[in-house]
Amino acid sequence: MTRAGRDQHLPPSDRMVAFTDAAVAIALTLLVLPLVDIVPEVARTHEPPVTAVTEHLGQIGSFLLSFVVIARFWASHHRLFGYGHRLTRTLVQLNLVWVLTIAVLPFPTEMMALLPVRGFVVDLYLAVLVVCSGSLTAMAVLMRRNALADGDDEGVPESFVVGSLASTTTMVVALVVVLAVPALGPWALVILVADPVFTPVIRRLRGDGPASRTT
Repeated sequence: MTRAGRDQHLPPSDRMVAFTDAAVAIALTLLVLPLVDIVPEVARTHEPPVTAVTEHLGQIGSFLLSFVVIARFWASHHRLFGYGHRLTRTLVQLNLVWVLTIAVLPFPTEMMALLPVRGFVVDLYLAVLVVCSGSLTAMAVLMRRNALADGDDEGVPESFVVGSLASTTTMVVALVVVLAVPALGPWALVILVADPVFTPVIRRLRGDGPASRTT
């Protein structure tokens, strides 16, 4: 059977998107569960209720960070699949990789909350983000190429691809920096806001290709 024939047997795209949204919702729920477990602990030790917050600021901060990260990734994924696209086996596989990283993120989040935030902990957190962003970028590039090949004017625009590439580049740089300078620890995460620095570079590089000039 040809690749086109195999792609015809794929389920509708909305089923994959619904599955992905459910996975994201579960991941967000898992993020907050460790915070919920704090309350019985405080009640058992008869500590003042305020200590549920003041004595667990690290856990709360890790939760908020990962909540924002997942929400940002989900928003980009939601926007990506709002464009015209053709479902392929490769696209489904890349989406599963993306879902895997979202499902795994609560694990390094809890490590950041309870373990010394340096070395392996930060490395693992950033590595998960790199794979998550990289798989989303790969989906964007694939969907744009398919749209161009199909003559679909409502496919993924070049601006989305550029933004996604810039985001992935930023996370790769953050991971390289923290691997090279472990003493930075969680401060390396500040680099994640540097997308605007890489966007014009990516746009210029992409401008050399024929695909980018079609927009």
